[in-house]
Formats: sequence, structure tokens, C-alpha cells
Amino acid sequence: MPFAKRIVEPQLLCRHSVPNEESLVFEDLCTVNNVALSRTLRQLSDLARHACSLFQELESDIVFTNQRVRGLQSKVGKLQQSISGLDPKQEAVPVSDLDVECKLSDHYVSPWLLQRNVFLPSTRPPCLQELHCTAQQSLRAIHRGTRTR
Repeated sequence: MPFAKRIVEPQLLCRHSVPNEESLVFEDLCTVNNVALSRTLRQLSDLARHACSLFQELESDIVFTNQRVRGLQSKVGKLQQSISGLDPKQEAVPVSDLDVECKLSDHYVSPWLLQRNVFLPSTRPPCLQELHCTAQQSLRAIHRGTRTR
């Protein structure tokens, strides 16, 4: 389940608890209108700020994806050039079947290494930074706990 990056909730504009029965929070309708209008504008500005950050994040993701696609295009071009220079008649094709392969006793096993600094604090979105700060244990502590068991 993805993390909630932004929480947008409508707020009540003019509801307040009355401190005591004799005093009123607002004196007249004009005051109520002004307060409601100012709070509505505040909510709209918050919504516009969220929309701006959403579009900035979307733009940075698109720029990053564009850079990755250009890098992949250059790699594919280099592979096409190197493949066009190969002669398929010179290369020997190994002949084996599944019966031979299943009789092998040692199969390839890749080493599992814990990668560090994969997600740097500078690249974390704000919602992930909050989750990271409120977390009880770090990934290293959890990993150490599973190794000792």
C-alpha cells in the first residue's frame, strides 16, 4: 500500500464552541462572513500549495524518467553496433539439455548483500521522512535481529 504523501481535509469554517452563554464569538453577520471568507481563502491557498508541490514532483519524475530513457536508448544503440559486428558462424553454440543440467550438484547461488544508503535522506519524500522519524527500529536493527535467531 503506498504512503499517503499529502493529506487534504476540509475544515469547518465558522464552527466554534461558545465560551459561556452570555458572550458570543461573533457579534454580527458581517463578522461571520469575513471570517468564513478568510478561512475559505486559507483553505484554497493550502490546496493550491499541495497542487503546486504535486506538479513539481510530477515534473521531476518525468525529467528523471526522460534521462533514464535517453541512457537506455544510447545503450541499445551501442548494443546494436556491437551485435552487427558479430559473425554468428564463428561463435560456438553450447549443446546441453535439462537432464545434464539437473545432475549438476553445485548450482549458482548469488550472494545476498544488504545494500546501504540506497534511499538517502535527501531524496526521501516528506511523508517518508515523517514515517522514518516516527519508526521505532531501524532497518539495521531489524536485520541484526533476524540474523541472530
